[in-house]
Amino acid sequence: MSTVYVGARIPVSLHQRLSEHISKTGASKSEVMASALAAYLGSVQDASLREMVFQLEKRVAMLEATIILRVLD
Repeated sequence: MSTVYVGARIPVSLHQRLSEHISKTGASKSEVMASALAAYLGSVQDASLREMVFQLEKRVAMLEATIILRVLD
């Protein structure tokens, strides 16, 4: 897939969250930003596989926590 360079200014707080996210996932800034833009525009097929797996793992962890809480009640 060919790519183009896009520059953008973002708030410092958003950049900090981006840095934390890439530290957790190992994805590049470009991957995360392209995936976020693809999701925002409803073009999920353009999101990176790594980002989709990370999001799915997050959702599974939340579901598992919910199930555990329900079992303990």
